Amino acid sequence: MNATLQVTLDAELLEALKQTAAQQGVGIENVLADLARKYLREARREKIRREFECYQAMHTELKAKYLGQHVAIHEGRLVDHDADAGTLAKRVRQRFGRLPVMLAHVEDEPIKEYVFRSPRLERAE
Repeated sequence: MNATLQVTLDAELLEALKQTAAQQGVGIENVLADLARKYLREARREKIRREFECYQAMHTELKAKYLGQHVAIHEGRLVDHDADAGTLAKRVRQRFGRLPVMLAHVEDEPIKEYVFRSPRLERAE
């Protein structure tokens, strides 16, 4: 589905976008759509990062009430929980649509620590 939106840009920015589009051999609409996708992707990442910080701050309380369950964090607060991740994800999608909502499995520690041992490189003689 294509929708139309009118956007006003200053002349200098518009010219730079036109030049970039021409240089890449694409239409300015493609450049703007790509920029919008990148902006949304970064905004989602930033929101999830903030939600994870909230999860870490709430971990002690979450652990006491929901250990072993999955939780949904949105706008810095717990909005739902369930033992089944898939069931929780469905409810969250129905309630919040495509908004980014962090889902996490509540474990003893807020962050699992993984240790990777790299192979040693030895000099051949």
